Amino acid sequence: MSPRVSIILPAYNRETLVARAIDSVLAQTFTDFELIVVDDASKDGTRAVLERYRDVPRVKLILSDVNRGGSGARNLGIEAAAGELIAFQDSDDVWLPGKLAAQVAALDANPEAGLCYCGSLFSEGARSYYIPEQVFDRYDGDMSREILRRNTTSTQVLVVRREVLDRAGHFDATLKRFQDWDLMIRVAQEAPFVFLPEPMAVIYATPGNISSFVANDAICRAAILSKYEALFARAPEHRARNHYITGRIWQKLGEREKARPHLRAALAAQPGLKPAISWAQSLLPRRSPAA
Repeated sequence: MSPRVSIILPAYNRETLVARAIDSVLAQTFTDFELIVVDDASKDGTRAVLERYRDVPRVKLILSDVNRGGSGARNLGIEAAAGELIAFQDSDDVWLPGKLAAQVAALDANPEAGLCYCGSLFSEGARSYYIPEQVFDRYDGDMSREILRRNTTSTQVLVVRREVLDRAGHFDATLKRFQDWDLMIRVAQEAPFVFLPEPMAVIYATPGNISSFVANDAICRAAILSKYEALFARAPEHRARNHYITGRIWQKLGEREKARPHLRAALAAQPGLKPAISWAQSLLPRRSPAA
């Protein structure tokens, strides 16, 4: 019989961390799942660690000789998945034992919902903070507009109905950031969300994580604004916010030419003092280097 849940875990050069992530999945109180671990052509000892799980029930290994990136590896796992629900884990993070049971129960209690996500703790050295941030007007139900404000969460806390995922489309492998946000925008157009506020995952800030590169924020935020232009046109406040952030990132990186169109778009979508000042600053001539 097919498992109820397929869990996709991509791994790339995580030999010291991946066992912790796998073990947190295997420790779940809900056991009707398969765990598909996709090694994304690792160059360190990750595969040797994964081989220790080859004969573990419910674990399937996919060893790719091609590096596809996190989204490509997840898509490869989705293709091999047999469950009616799809969940995701990252190779450097931890699930608490009751996470999967709570999310499956929430989806069973809300058959109209296409996705369930839960709270999490983002751990960064000695400090940690709760996700999602307390800035949203709503966290579940019809999120088709609210999800355009910003991403509410991260891939590790998502459980999606397979039929909804297939309709919405899988991960966009061209994005180096915001792959989870991109997916949630599309899923939100298909079905309501269920949100469980209890933190049931720990997300660790790992050195070398792709999210640490600031320029990728601007590049991928701009790509999402372009990709969902029609949706953002119906939510001008969210369009303005994301164009403003994109423009400010480029400004801080000294890329005025790249900043200007975003600051202009932010000002057009929602006039205000902050975008006006930033737009004016982007037009000032560069200072000559000191002699």
